Amino acid sequence: MKSECVALLLVLSLLAGGLHATIYVDDNAPGDPKPYDPNSSDPNEDGSAAHPFDSIQKAIDAAGAGDTIVVAPGHYLSNSNWAYAELDFKGKSVRLVSTAPTDFTVADQTILCGMVIFQGDEDPNCLLQGFKIQNYWYGGILGNQTRATISHCIISGNGPCGATVLKDVCGRIANCLIVDNTTFHDCGVLPAVSGCRTLVNCTIANNLSGVEISNDGFSATDQITIHNCIIWGNQGTQVMERRNSSLPMPEQIDYCLLPADASTLVTRSWSNTIQYGDPCFVRLGRWENAALIKAGVRATRGGSFTGLIEGDCHLQSEGWRWSPQPIHGSNWYYDIVTSPAVSAGDPMDSLGGELERVPDDPEGRLGFNHAIELGAYGGTAQASLAPTNGEAPGVGAVDLEDYWPLGSTSREEGSSYRWFIHDPQGIAREFFVSGYMSSGRGDVTSVAYHVTTANAADWVTKVNCYYANRTLYLTQETPTMPLQAPQHVQAQYPEYLVAGATIQVPYDPFTKTPVEYRSVLVQRGTLAEVLADTSIDPAQFLAGSWPDVIALREISEDGTTGDPIVIFARGFGPLLLAGQPVEGAVVNGKSFGNTTISGGRATRG
Repeated sequence: MKSECVALLLVLSLLAGGLHATIYVDDNAPGDPKPYDPNSSDPNEDGSAAHPFDSIQKAIDAAGAGDTIVVAPGHYLSNSNWAYAELDFKGKSVRLVSTAPTDFTVADQTILCGMVIFQGDEDPNCLLQGFKIQNYWYGGILGNQTRATISHCIISGNGPCGATVLKDVCGRIANCLIVDNTTFHDCGVLPAVSGCRTLVNCTIANNLSGVEISNDGFSATDQITIHNCIIWGNQGTQVMERRNSSLPMPEQIDYCLLPADASTLVTRSWSNTIQYGDPCFVRLGRWENAALIKAGVRATRGGSFTGLIEGDCHLQSEGWRWSPQPIHGSNWYYDIVTSPAVSAGDPMDSLGGELERVPDDPEGRLGFNHAIELGAYGGTAQASLAPTNGEAPGVGAVDLEDYWPLGSTSREEGSSYRWFIHDPQGIAREFFVSGYMSSGRGDVTSVAYHVTTANAADWVTKVNCYYANRTLYLTQETPTMPLQAPQHVQAQYPEYLVAGATIQVPYDPFTKTPVEYRSVLVQRGTLAEVLADTSIDPAQFLAGSWPDVIALREISEDGTTGDPIVIFARGFGPLLLAGQPVEGAVVNGKSFGNTTISGGRATRG
C-alpha cells in the first residue's frame, strides 16, 4: 500500500511540476524516528520535501527517467567506513544531486559511503553531482561503460581491491577531486582511474596509482579528452596507455599540469600547453597507520588510531586562495608561493563560477582572475586568483589582454596566432603575430609582439603591440625598455574595460589613413547577448558558444547605441573588427573557420 501511495504522489508531482518529478532524500529529516538508519523511516515518507526518503536507493527505485533526486547533507549507504554498501542507478537516467551541486563545501558533507554502480544503459542526461564518495575498505564508482555525467564529486579515502576508484565511465567527468585513494587488499595495484574517456578540470593526485587511458570499445567517433586537469603525485606512472592497435585512439590532452619527472608517460607529442611542475596544494592528505590497516588491524568507524587525515587541494596563491576554515574572519587567504596551475587553464574557457576579484578586494589590488584554473576547483567559486601584477584593474574592470592574446604561449613566428577577415569590398586579408620582443637577455617573457598584415593594400604592413600605462599600443616604432607610450601611435585601446562605460576606440586600427576614433559603449556577455538588439546576423560569426565576449558598440551623435565596431572573445581575440566579422583564425594552434587565403578569398585550411 505504501509503495502505491508513493507512486501516486510522484505522478501528482509530475503533473504539477511539468515533465519530470523532483524527489527528496534526507537521512535526518524531522519525521525520521531514527536518523542515519535507513531501516527505520518516517512512516509518511513519500519523497516530498516534507517527507523525504531516508534512503537514496529508495528514491532511485521510485524515480523515472529525467527525474531529479535532491539529497540533503548526511552520511548515506554504509554507517561504517569499513563495511560494503552500494548505490545502483539500475540503468535509469536520473539526476542525483546534492542540495548545492557545485559547492564543494556541501559535497564534502554529503557522503556516499560505499560503491556507486551504473549499469551502462544511462545516457548523458544521467547526472551524479555534488557528493563525496568515501569508504575506507571499498568505495568508488563502477561505470560499466555508462554515458552518465559525473561532476563536482570528491572521491577520496577509498581502499578498494586494486585501488581503482573510477572505472569505465564513457560520459563526461568534470570538476572531480580524486585524491588519497589506496588499497588495503592483497589483490595487486591497478590504475586509480581507468577506462574513462573525458576528464575536464579534475584533480587526480596522491593516489596509490595514476590514470590509464585506453581505446577498448572505441568507435570511429570516440576520443580521449583530458583538459584543464592536474595529475600529480600518484605512485608509479601518472598517465599510462593501453592501446588496441586495431582500433582508433584519438587523443586531446591539453592544458594540464603533470610532474616534472619520469613518472609521467608521454608516448607521443602532446599539446604545448602541458606544464610540468608542483601544483603547490595547500596540504596533502595521508593515511594514519596504513601498515596496521594493511595487516588487518583496523579500527571501527570513529576509531582513534587509523583512518585518513584529509588534505587540502586548493591551489596556493600570493593573490587569493579559498580556505575552508575562515582565517581572521574571511575564507580568502594568501600564501608565499603561487601555484603554476592558477589562471593556467584554456584561456578560451569561460570562468564559470570563478570570481574575478574577491569581496574583500573589489579593485583587484592583490589578486585578479585572468583565466580558469587547472584542477577540480577550476570554474567554481573556490578557485584561486593570481596575484595582481602592477596596478590594480579597478572595480568591475576586465583586462583586454585576456580577450586579445598575442601569442604568449607560442614562439613560432605567428603560426599559432592568425586572424582572417574580408574588407568591405569582399577581399580576404589577414593579420598575424610574426614575432615578439623580450625584456632583455635570457628573458623568455614577451613584452611586445610584431603583428603583420597580408593581402591588405589599405593596411600598414606591420605594427608592434604592447601594453603600458594601462593602454594597448599599436605602433610602427620599435619599442624600448622600459615600455612607455610611443611618440607615434598607430592606434590604442584602454587595457581595462568596464561594462557600461563609454570610451573612445579606433574604428580600424591597421588603416594607412589617419585612424578614426569613435565613441562606444562597453558591453559584456555571451555573443548572443551582445548581438541581441543589433542588426548583425549571428550566423556571420565563427561557430562556437563564445560564452564571454566584450563588444564595443558605437554611440551615435543623438546618443543611441548602434552596432558593435569590434568584438573581442576571451582567449581568442577579435571576432569582429572594423564592423567586419572574422571568418577564420588560428589561435594557439587551434583552427577556426577559413584559415588560408587563395585568390583573395579565405578558404578552409
